[in-house]
Amino acid sequence: MKRPDEIILKRVLNETATPEEAAEVAAWFATDEGQQWLSAEFDADAQRLESGAAAPLSDIPGEELLRRIERILARARRRRMWFRAAAVLIPCALILGLWANLNSRLGGALFSADEQQTVSAAVGQRKEVIFQDGTRVFLNAGSTISYPERFGLSERRVLLDGEAYFEVAHNSRRPFIVETADHAAIRVLGTEFDVKAYRADEMISVVLIRGSVEFSRGGKSFLLEPSQRLIYDKRLDTSRIEDLDNAEQSILWSHNTICFRDTPMREVITELGRWYDVRFEVTDPAVYECTFSLQTPNLPLRELLDELENIAPIRCSLKEGIVVISGR
Repeated sequence: MKRPDEIILKRVLNETATPEEAAEVAAWFATDEGQQWLSAEFDADAQRLESGAAAPLSDIPGEELLRRIERILARARRRRMWFRAAAVLIPCALILGLWANLNSRLGGALFSADEQQTVSAAVGQRKEVIFQDGTRVFLNAGSTISYPERFGLSERRVLLDGEAYFEVAHNSRRPFIVETADHAAIRVLGTEFDVKAYRADEMISVVLIRGSVEFSRGGKSFLLEPSQRLIYDKRLDTSRIEDLDNAEQSILWSHNTICFRDTPMREVITELGRWYDVRFEVTDPAVYECTFSLQTPNLPLRELLDELENIAPIRCSLKEGIVVISGR
């Protein structure tokens, strides 16, 4: 869809536009191109304002402008027009002062996120998602991510249940926030990191590859540096940070590679169950004392079980989607 002419934008603000022109502006701001342009305009306006070089887009006094935007939005809602993006017409010199005021008075209509979309990687599968801002997300097996079709103007927020590797597009004025099902949050600006936060697991882990992230939960926050991993224990409500010799190993799954490093049997079983969509039964409790170190491309299940048998004193039998593990 073609970008509306600047003259039409001003007519809409001055309430002299035709219904067709108002509809054209609203429709364009609902597109990906319109959202990207709107975000860029706010970033540029804020930078000009901070440097003292900001020039208003309109000569309308602030309070009158606010009333006009309210009337425009009210009419737009009655016509079922999506007009959240009208905020771009606020004069640059008023942006910082009116930002919170507008959003609260208009019930979040200007800056709220769009309707939520959900993508899931079924057990035994992995998926890649690319957001409209260029951020790439790789979902591990059994994971789900929910996100707005178009991010809000003040932040980029997603909800994760499972494991995902993020390559976040940098935008210092719109932080990227990953929420987990357990109400933890990871806040970033532009970086690469892995989050493992399955609802059923007892731990949440965050591994930072590049950049900087902040993990917060229950009023406590922790700042990670590259090649560090944060582990949060849901039962004890405690967090710890550890240094990693090779943080890249934590994201090998996104390259379809299985990687275990001194990993306890219980965790191995959980991971492989998600990867291969199978159920495990352990007949000998002593098996749980085994740990595994293994790095291999994704193998057929039977071949992988053979590898496990070569590493530890166990036997694995596969029957009707169930792997039975016993000692030997």
